[in-house]
Amino acid sequence: MNNSNKDKHNEELNNSTEQPGDLTEEVLLLRQQNRELQARYTALFRLNQLSQECDQLANFYPQVHRTIASLMTAKNFYIALYEQTFNTLEFVYYIDEKDERPEGVFEITEFEGSFTYLVVESKQALLVTPSLRKQLIENKKIVEFGSQGTDWLGVPLMHGDEVIGVIVVQSYSESIRYTEPDLNMLTFAAQHVVSAMLRLQDQQRLKNAVDARTKELMAQIREREKSELLQESLYRISELSNDAELEINEFYAKVHNIVGQLINATNFYIAKYDADNQLLNFYYYVDEKRDARNGEFKSRKLSNHFSELVLKRKETILLSQQEMQELYRQGQTIEPDKETHSWLGVPLIYGGQILGVMVIQSYTQSTTYSKQDGELLNFVSHHVSAAIKRRELADFERRSHELLEQQVKLRTLALEEEISQRKQAEKLLKHTAAHDSLTGLPNRTVFIDLLNHAIACKKRKDEFSFAILFLDLDRFKMVNDSLGHHAGDKLLKIIAAELQALVRDKDTVARLGGDEFVILIEDLESNQEAFEISDRITEFLQQPFTIDNQLVYTGTSIGILFSDERYENANIMLRDADTAMYHAKDSGKGRYEVFDASMHKKVQNALSLESDIREAIDWNEFEPYFQPILQLADNKLKGFEALARWQSRKRGFVYPNDFIPLAEETDLILEIDLQIIEASCKKIKHWQNMFDDDSLYVSCNLFCKHFFSSSLPRDIEKILHSTGLAPQNLRIELTERALLENADVVLANMQALKRMGVKILLDDFGTGYSSLSYLHRFPIDVLKIDRSFISNVHEHENHRAIIKTIIDLATNLQMATVGEGIENLADAQLLQQMDCLYGQGYYFAKPMSALDCTSYIGSMLTN
Repeated sequence: MNNSNKDKHNEELNNSTEQPGDLTEEVLLLRQQNRELQARYTALFRLNQLSQECDQLANFYPQVHRTIASLMTAKNFYIALYEQTFNTLEFVYYIDEKDERPEGVFEITEFEGSFTYLVVESKQALLVTPSLRKQLIENKKIVEFGSQGTDWLGVPLMHGDEVIGVIVVQSYSESIRYTEPDLNMLTFAAQHVVSAMLRLQDQQRLKNAVDARTKELMAQIREREKSELLQESLYRISELSNDAELEINEFYAKVHNIVGQLINATNFYIAKYDADNQLLNFYYYVDEKRDARNGEFKSRKLSNHFSELVLKRKETILLSQQEMQELYRQGQTIEPDKETHSWLGVPLIYGGQILGVMVIQSYTQSTTYSKQDGELLNFVSHHVSAAIKRRELADFERRSHELLEQQVKLRTLALEEEISQRKQAEKLLKHTAAHDSLTGLPNRTVFIDLLNHAIACKKRKDEFSFAILFLDLDRFKMVNDSLGHHAGDKLLKIIAAELQALVRDKDTVARLGGDEFVILIEDLESNQEAFEISDRITEFLQQPFTIDNQLVYTGTSIGILFSDERYENANIMLRDADTAMYHAKDSGKGRYEVFDASMHKKVQNALSLESDIREAIDWNEFEPYFQPILQLADNKLKGFEALARWQSRKRGFVYPNDFIPLAEETDLILEIDLQIIEASCKKIKHWQNMFDDDSLYVSCNLFCKHFFSSSLPRDIEKILHSTGLAPQNLRIELTERALLENADVVLANMQALKRMGVKILLDDFGTGYSSLSYLHRFPIDVLKIDRSFISNVHEHENHRAIIKTIIDLATNLQMATVGEGIENLADAQLLQQMDCLYGQGYYFAKPMSALDCTSYIGSMLTN
């Protein structure tokens, strides 16, 4: 009992005038014990009640604090949980009048020498008075952590014989002291805090019971958001492994289907190792680019292919195209297929014996395998190995499942009620795993299953026909950006409900994510039915929606894919439907397109071009061409704009309009820009030294996404340092698009470049958003007047008015102006008369190579 409780108790004794004066000391002691017992039971009742009232631990801890505070002074109070497996300490609740809560999860050794550490190590309650503190410090048993207080009282939270945490009160005042009764009271309360806390933890585990099972079976996979799908898939593989009557080839196909729902396994094969004959035999294979006819999957003698590397190392191997090339350069493997973007292979091992290899590979940048994918595929490989050996591990899986069930049951204190809650949680999780959380529509997993079922029906019944509609909302990003994600979510819910009403009862509407929807139209009597549904959807989405009292206009682009015997799996069909949708979007939006082979060819060409761009980056094929920038008053050379050009060893000269849009779409332009800047800075520095003119500068274009990255200033600084070019001799050009997104990050990057000494140019001014607000906000040095205004400006009076306005605006804002695209003397003279300072264009010189530019500079400086 603390001082305040003792004072209250003495006051009660002094004021008890109605009690007989001859109360014995024994009676008084009994009353005191009765009060303490009553307080304990009240606290016990409250703590037990908390586990029922609180829905999560975050709400439970403050209530525990209030309950402890009703028993003793607990102004300074914290609860720290100890995780024995990882030897970590986390302060889950912390109230202190002097110290801040330690944030995060700590190694327990970081608190070695603290009172908390002593309680965890000793498993004993600890009451530290000033005298004991001094003694412990002198004996070097503790070190000071945080502010020094008066009394410190901590007790362990025990679960059986294990410490799971510490509950602590402490004081900073001589008027608040703790005693042995306080220690006993806190120890008593701690026992019931543990019970209530474990009950809440169990309730939370019930809500994610399927995830708990998955974590037990796959200790390395802890991504809770994927656990429901993973759990279901692993169970399905386990069931296949236990089915000894299942044909092995059918087993492989079903494993492929299941793996394809967890990882992008469009390209997949299983090969067995024949040790006696040193052969690798391909028993199952599906590949979008190769088949058995070209010999890719014929049995072969062991060689230096990548599959053999897995057999040799007996471990999972995850490779990028660059890593495959490096293995080839080292002589360890054959030259890899340049189309392969990501390669993942796992060995099939049973009882220490290597049985074969299982491989997935990707030909697209959009699918890059990770270590987690490798762990998952490696796990699946154990089941495949078991199937090859007639699935002898089925009994082990069953025992593991039973053990997991038993462990879940052992954790509960109320078995019958927990089972009921667990069933409810599993029902909810199964529904959640199969449906989109926002719209309630079936999700991608369910749709893939239904589509695979439709494909199977098509195989069995040739007359069976179906179609896929792949929808992407037009202008949806504009809704999110202008009204916020809350409005976007409302719009998605409305559209989801209406789509279900627009299709037939036997059709399925699903949401893939974002603003993408898919519709499976089954049992078609004619293709016209699919067109009619598409017409209804297109017409409906052309109407405005009212979201938060705001009219919102959207639309949709639809890709239509009809069933065909050549399709073997759902992912390929979705890919082609997606391709058709993008063709509809490219053709003007608000329409639908039916997939045909030419669309796929266009995608393949784009993939081929993307691959060549990546190689060109690796081979430094991109080089700057330089277009002079002259001072209009005297035609004096001031600098150059560097323009990216590509002389491909495969394709020859590739025009910028043919590769830059794809480079921007795939973000490869980011690497190209930096290569061009570095090469341009190096060349300008060379010309400064050659012609003894340190005023020459270069102006380089940067894609807007450069300015969305905080690393941009470091990248530019590194280039300037490596080339030796002064910052004032480098100009960076950006377009208005960069100023309209991530404004805070863009502004910070521009300010950093300005501090460095680099000048900022706004390119193509006058053709975009052209808001005066960002001219004031962003540190822009130069406005480049777009060539669309300058071309034959002497013949267009309205253009002259616009150009004059831009020049006057720039002058008032203390900015310079550069006229682009000057193609004749009249335009140059007119711009000079309107006080435009600088100009560039074919009238002065076309973009030229570095070699030609050297001669050009020499001629300009000698004139």
